Amino acid sequence: MIEPLGEVMLPLSLGSLPKRSTKMVKFLVVKAPSAYNIILGRPSLNLFRAIASTFHMKLKFPTSVGVGEVVGDELMARVCYVKTLKRSRKKLDGKAPNAKGKRVMIGIEHRARDTP
Repeated sequence: MIEPLGEVMLPLSLGSLPKRSTKMVKFLVVKAPSAYNIILGRPSLNLFRAIASTFHMKLKFPTSVGVGEVVGDELMARVCYVKTLKRSRKKLDGKAPNAKGKRVMIGIEHRARDTP
């Protein structure tokens, strides 16, 4: 199990102007190999009132001037996925990542709240 190093409250902005939304989100900080900068979980998705479509690689959320969106990059998603697999293979020496007795937490957000 990976122990958190601490937590940090950061402003998180989704979308691009003028359809951008910013909220303060508390993240857990962990030291673990990952192809991702953050892992956005349900608390923040709920805070932004966001709807995610993995098929379309889009995240949509309401703003004061309409619906904002974050669009994923299919090529970058594949590159990140392959990096994650390569790191897992090296670290586990051929063992399955979910082998019995192993617990893995790459990173999670802690709590979220609206910006004042």
